Amino acid sequence: MAKKKAPAKAKKAAAVRKKAVKKKTAPKKTAAKKPAVKKPAAKKVPKKLPKGAAKPAKKKGVRRATMTTGIRTKKAGKKMGRSRIPTDAPLAVVFQNDLDAQEAFAFLGIHTIRELEEFPPDELVMRLTSPAKQTVGRIRKILAMNNRCLSDDEAFALEFQERLALKLR
Repeated sequence: MAKKKAPAKAKKAAAVRKKAVKKKTAPKKTAAKKPAVKKPAAKKVPKKLPKGAAKPAKKKGVRRATMTTGIRTKKAGKKMGRSRIPTDAPLAVVFQNDLDAQEAFAFLGIHTIRELEEFPPDELVMRLTSPAKQTVGRIRKILAMNNRCLSDDEAFALEFQERLALKLR
């Protein structure tokens, strides 16, 4: 037959109860202290090692992965961590509250995060602003050909008219 383990549990419980009980100590009586004269604190000087003596090295635990695969080097800089968005996620879902961003993606013909991550930020700015710059340039030229100009743009209109007159001759 199997032996009962109940007595062992009872012994352990009794031992735990004994540890939990705190001993009360009698309050100490304080004697009247004489006023002490403060001495200046002594400066702590670190112990110097003799020349040529090696510094004690800190012991570190070695992981198994390091022993089997070689020493791992730390990579400089912070990492962004694990991505919260899948690579093939549609931009319309990720940027559903930003209508301007959705219009920009539609203009650029970009549909997924993977496509968006291929571009550096400066190139995105250039691709988005270059059509506007070209349109403003065309507006300035058409106004200049009709003897008109934008505010504070009269110098451009006069210069463009001169260049146009030279080309027509």
